Amino acid sequence: MKTLELSFKGSDMRVKHLRLKYVNTELTADDVTAVMNQMAKAKLFVKDGVNLYADPLRADMVETTKTTLMAVDTAPTA
Repeated sequence: MKTLELSFKGSDMRVKHLRLKYVNTELTADDVTAVMNQMAKAKLFVKDGVNLYADPLRADMVETTKTTLMAVDTAPTA
């Protein structure tokens, strides 16, 4: 599974992460940069007077793979 991980610096100077699943894997750096800048400008996420996503820092496409090491067959027996 691929996940888009967006990192922002909040107005409290702490780094915040926003992880989005089921994203378009054809996104370009320009696409993501534009959206991150729009999010920061819109101040969509404010909590207790702190703008959580004030300054865009980075965006990463993270790919997770799952490897099953052991599984118990739970199929009903006749």
